[in-house]
Amino acid sequence: MTYKDCATCVKAGTKPKRGQNKRLVFDPMITMSGPPTIEGHRISAEFMAGRVHAFGIQDQLDSYDVNREELLVCCWWAGVYGPKRLKLIFKEWADNAGEHLWYGCVQIPDPPRESL
Repeated sequence: MTYKDCATCVKAGTKPKRGQNKRLVFDPMITMSGPPTIEGHRISAEFMAGRVHAFGIQDQLDSYDVNREELLVCCWWAGVYGPKRLKLIFKEWADNAGEHLWYGCVQIPDPPRESL
């Protein structure tokens, strides 16, 4: 399956957008038994999802050496497997985003952000 096969985009009548297939990894050299990290970084998915919720995606893109797809994957993880407080925040969004990410498509709206 490729990003062109994104069933969610096809149903919505939108054009799929190819991602780079960013991954989260459990690396004992980085965190012994903690949350996964973004592949190639020491940044945990839990930390980044919390920051995205508090400050938004653009702030994290400006502050850290990460890209949008990596942040989306962190938020998806938080909504599906993260701690309870993050599951409550990201669950509904993650259910929709997961279908896109499965196909390697990043045509996903930004995750929910804390109300100011």
